[in-house]
Amino acid sequence: MRKLTALFIASTLALGTVSVAFAADSVAEPRTDRAPMKMMHHDGPGKRGPFAGLNLTEQQRQQVRDIMKEAHQKRGSEENTERQALHNQIASDSFDEAKAKVHIDAISKAQAEHMLERAKAENKIYNLLTPEQQKQYNENYQKREQKMMEHKNKMQEQNLLRDN
Repeated sequence: MRKLTALFIASTLALGTVSVAFAADSVAEPRTDRAPMKMMHHDGPGKRGPFAGLNLTEQQRQQVRDIMKEAHQKRGSEENTERQALHNQIASDSFDEAKAKVHIDAISKAQAEHMLERAKAENKIYNLLTPEQQKQYNENYQKREQKMMEHKNKMQEQNLLRDN
């Protein structure tokens, strides 16, 4: 009887802990009163990008902030609206492929516009750099591309091994 009671209590505690963990994940409040989150990487925020380690002057840092702020302000909320509309289409009782394609095309267009604005902003930042900083930027870019290719190859190898 004691073993049964102990097993019951242990399983209740284990299940209770798991459900509390899931509840904590699902109840997170949206971030409305803070600045937008920066992209996080394993090495911390902004540590591995092509602009990392360039030893920018304070004036350059301020110019970069201004450029990024301007680019961020140009970005619309159209993509989020279209994503929600696509979700509503997916979660409906019937699926209208033509409507889904319209939403997907709008999302793709918004993403392309965002990429274009980001490229323009990065070009402006690049042109603020000294020749030495530009050289470091290009080296950082090459290192990052190499790591991405290595990661891609590793993932392809893993997929091949998994599929065989």
